[in-house]
Amino acid sequence: MSDDSVGQINFFSEMSERQISAREFFSSVLLDSIERNFGFNKILISYFDTQGKFLSWVNWDGINIDNKDHPYRKFFANDVIRHVIHHEAVVDRLTYFNVTPRLYKSTSIINNVDYDHSCYVRFLEENFQQHYSVTMSFGINAYIQIAFFKKENEGDFTQEEVDTLNKIYVYVANSYKNFKKYEQAKIVSNILNEIIMLGEKAYLITDDFMHIMSYNAVAQEYLKDILGLSIVEQVNSSTPCNWLPFLLGNETDSVNTSRVQTRVIKNYIFKIYTYEQSYSNGIIDVYHWITISKKEEGNAISYSGNKLPLTQTEQKVACLMYNGLTYQAIADELVISYHTVKKHIQNIYSKCGVNSRFQLYKWLEDK
Repeated sequence: MSDDSVGQINFFSEMSERQISAREFFSSVLLDSIERNFGFNKILISYFDTQGKFLSWVNWDGINIDNKDHPYRKFFANDVIRHVIHHEAVVDRLTYFNVTPRLYKSTSIINNVDYDHSCYVRFLEENFQQHYSVTMSFGINAYIQIAFFKKENEGDFTQEEVDTLNKIYVYVANSYKNFKKYEQAKIVSNILNEIIMLGEKAYLITDDFMHIMSYNAVAQEYLKDILGLSIVEQVNSSTPCNWLPFLLGNETDSVNTSRVQTRVIKNYIFKIYTYEQSYSNGIIDVYHWITISKKEEGNAISYSGNKLPLTQTEQKVACLMYNGLTYQAIADELVISYHTVKKHIQNIYSKCGVNSRFQLYKWLEDK
């Protein structure tokens, strides 16, 4: 068996083990595995948000989070390699699940005549003592890139080395795709637990790239009533839904992970929650979970009296629920445990004669 085949097998084995236990995929552990199995030891991983803003990088010297003195800040505007990578990724709608090699050789982007005296080479020499690079792009809008470096006296990357890097890209991309599928399955499970606690009948879960990751039959029926039968073909995890941006709103809308947005469309009320998955490199992946209720649901329960049939704490919890806070946000606000919040909400539902947050909204509005 060739050394290349052995390296590939070892790499996949190591990444498969990390898929189960690791919280982050692109890290110094990945750099160590690439060096150990393929021999490349001068590698830089750079992290950006989905809009292209620089967040941090990690290399053989460790991680360096963006700050006012970060060396990349002054260079960012002149980083032609990054600008080409980001532009092409946006045009191609690059996501987590791309496994087709996307390699950018610096000497293929910058004219050979200008290369040695370019600001790009000056930046590499000053910060890494390197001269040539080949960069890989991964994730939403190429928000992760891995650059492989060589010194000037080592010469530019040969075709054989580029062929090896193409293979490494496929190995990394497939491992990353499996990692994201496993991670997103856990996220969906966590969100479903929140939805169950709310007692909602209809829901859908999306990522921030307008893919529907999970939904139930009731939500599909409601959406068919609003958008027509064609909605059935659009509700899947592989194709972005063109109507989701309208539902979720735009970037100027106020979005807070502890509160909900409300949209009323036809005879339906949409409650939109935001779930954020953050990483040490500064990246934040955003997910949304949306509950749908018919307006006529949750008829108000009649109540006669001068005050709510709730304790003072239960009234505070009910008020925070009405304002759209999640269970955990209520716990944080009142400095009590998550399970105490659940107990209070069970008591509130029982005393008010309701069985969902939406019905509680209607009940409180009529008091």
